[in-house]
Amino acid sequence: MARRSVALNHLEDKIDIVTGDICDASKRFGASSFSVITVNPPYMIHEHGLTNQSDAKTIARHEVLCSLEDILRESARILPHHGRFYMVHRPFRLAEILSKMRLAGLEPKRMRFVHPYVDREPTLILIEGLRGGKSGMKVENPLIIYEADGSYTQEMQIRHGF
Repeated sequence: MARRSVALNHLEDKIDIVTGDICDASKRFGASSFSVITVNPPYMIHEHGLTNQSDAKTIARHEVLCSLEDILRESARILPHHGRFYMVHRPFRLAEILSKMRLAGLEPKRMRFVHPYVDREPTLILIEGLRGGKSGMKVENPLIIYEADGSYTQEMQIRHGF
């Protein structure tokens, strides 16, 4: 899907898709090889309702082939000092995420909750970390996706060019 997206957006000369095991990233690329990493890892821990461990959706949604620790460890290894780390995840794992980021040497710096509607609980969190950063984190105003009538909020319209 990533290769298809790159091709559809005519970005083949700017983006290379590399397929492999995240647990081998630091061996494959080497230390300090990226200044920015963006991840959208599996949200669910391995034991939550798995039915078929080889199913692509299960692998994408559950920590079957990699864990949060794997992603944080490898990200910290391939980022230089003060390299930036960005992650999309679920709020129910926030305490675990923040503590494990710090253990990996990725200091949480900014966080933003994403709500589908203003009166609903957040469904996602956006987190920025800084490798080797000092303590101190900013919590941004929430991002609201939809108005009550189901249309995009003004912020979403601006961000998506609608």
